[in-house]
Amino acid sequence: TRVVSSGGAHAAASTISGFQDISAGQLKARARGGLICALFGSAWMYWAVVFSGHPTPTWFSTVTLPAIALTAWAILRIRAFRHLVSSAADLKHWKAFRRFLWIDSAIEWGLAGVGTFLLSRFGRFDLIPQLFGVIIGLHFLPFARLFRLSHYYWVGGIMIVGEAGSLLIPRGGVRNIVGCAAIGFTLWVTGGIILRRISLASGSQTASA
Repeated sequence: TRVVSSGGAHAAASTISGFQDISAGQLKARARGGLICALFGSAWMYWAVVFSGHPTPTWFSTVTLPAIALTAWAILRIRAFRHLVSSAADLKHWKAFRRFLWIDSAIEWGLAGVGTFLLSRFGRFDLIPQLFGVIIGLHFLPFARLFRLSHYYWVGGIMIVGEAGSLLIPRGGVRNIVGCAAIGFTLWVTGGIILRRISLASGSQTASA
């Protein structure tokens, strides 16, 4: 939440107080989402180091520190919420969208597999990060409505634009780094935002209890 003035501070306070309306089921689901972003984001940041053409222990260590911190934060949130009981409304919402979730995920992995196969056939392994970035970005767009998280529209859009922009860079290590980091860093930031918001939400609920 950004605080730019006294008016901004009032808006921020209103936003934080609104977090009290987040249900137990939403807290648990978003904590798991934060963990997924942390794990997959870390994987793509490691691939950025590998595809750079010059992987060194220093670069791997640079990625490892935030990867461990974000993953640990997510696990702690999951453990903190594990005893919360999902409401009937949460369970109904999950059942309503569960089938769509699995279909969307299956399509994502199917497109990634077919696309990777075709790129391999034509010897364009260098375009694999861009392929995955666009597919993952598109994958986020319907989730914005599914999980009631409007910033997922931004996540998907930024990822797609980042991958498209990386194609302007000449073929080589730099483009590989940008392509992988556009996925990994975006997922890291998304995971951090999710975890911060649910931490504020749980904190405000505890304070009001």
